[in-house]
Amino acid sequence: MTLIETDAHGGPVWGEDLDRDAVLRFAEEAKALERAAARRVLRVAVRWCETNAVDDARDAAGYGEVGGDLDAPERIGGDGRPMVAAFSAEPLAGALGISTTAALTLMADALELEHRLPRVRARVESLEVPVWRARKIAAATSALSPEAAAYVDAQVAPRAHVVGAVALERMVETARARFDVEAHEVAEETAQDTWDVTLSHGGGLDDRWLGTSWMSIAGDTATLKDLESLVAKIAYDLLAEHPDLSLARRRILALQVIVDRARAHGDTPAASSAYKLYLHLTATTGSDGTLEVADLGRAEGLGPVTTARIREWLAGAKVSVTPVLDPDRGDPVDAHDPPAWMREQVILRDQHCVFPDCQRPARACDLDHIDPYDTHGPPGQTHPGNLACLCRRHHRAKTTTDPTRQWTYRRQPDGSYAWTGPQGQRLIVVPGHGTYTPS
Repeated sequence: MTLIETDAHGGPVWGEDLDRDAVLRFAEEAKALERAAARRVLRVAVRWCETNAVDDARDAAGYGEVGGDLDAPERIGGDGRPMVAAFSAEPLAGALGISTTAALTLMADALELEHRLPRVRARVESLEVPVWRARKIAAATSALSPEAAAYVDAQVAPRAHVVGAVALERMVETARARFDVEAHEVAEETAQDTWDVTLSHGGGLDDRWLGTSWMSIAGDTATLKDLESLVAKIAYDLLAEHPDLSLARRRILALQVIVDRARAHGDTPAASSAYKLYLHLTATTGSDGTLEVADLGRAEGLGPVTTARIREWLAGAKVSVTPVLDPDRGDPVDAHDPPAWMREQVILRDQHCVFPDCQRPARACDLDHIDPYDTHGPPGQTHPGNLACLCRRHHRAKTTTDPTRQWTYRRQPDGSYAWTGPQGQRLIVVPGHGTYTPS
């Protein structure tokens, strides 16, 4: 017989013993156990926040990477919630196997539920509301005043197990307008600070990039309606020229028409804005001495891309070709800042921030001296073996002078990184692969 699982009391459940009704009962029991496990993690997060509480905002943790000042304040909590110590998220993240940002978000949601949403929290404790739904409510109310959060708590708690995103958003907006009219007016005036045009890559077919990107625009409603109308008109006009293209494809083509018209300024095309894209290609020398380029390359930070598509992008573009770097080169320099070749070598080697479960791209990271640079120390302290990519936040976690918050690490002979946390946690980071607990 096949053992499926154990029941809520620890007894064995055999597959052959489960008929249709029993399978459904077992599924219900499994769901209850899942909710209880998530509740346990939430309780742990609350207790972790309590054991790391601070009173001074300068010592408090938060989401931001604040400039280059390793002592700059960052903060979650406040407004009826206790603040927690800076860098207290990293040990919790290591214990749960999640990113620092995910741990900070868990801590913030736990504080919100524990201190400002007691009715929703009570329903989580009774397993009537799953933790994931409660956390969505907590995230929605985190920016409200305590009075407004209490209003939402009272309104949403009875239906917290079924409340949808739209209904929750309406409650939050009602609470904000009802309890803080001036703040609502200010928010309308300052909403322009959120206006932006952003471009992202990835998440398409099969979660691959495939040369397709996504643009998000937030701005004045009237302006964006005008843009939408212009795109629709041009897309309609393009039907005669491109009858084989779908409306969606013609909308994208319409954007290119708008861009081309904006560049033209009459009959004189203007140069497009410069941008940098790192393309990696592999070439070999054929038997006849000609250079043979592989059919598939890689766009750094994006993913695989065919050589044919790269040729399309490079047509008429200014191209800089970087010679192949020797990955084994390790000669040191007598300066704090590494030369360009060394920086490039470390970036290509590490690929991302080498802190546990952090995937921030290496080009957006600091280059950290694993053994701290000593201005009065011996020569040759800066070399590839003593450098690693750390994002600003995790650079701070490694550099902080508070021994109860500090993380340390070493680069291993196989290229992995062995990290030790302030509570003695031990984790191994293999660049390009992931974070592991040492056996």
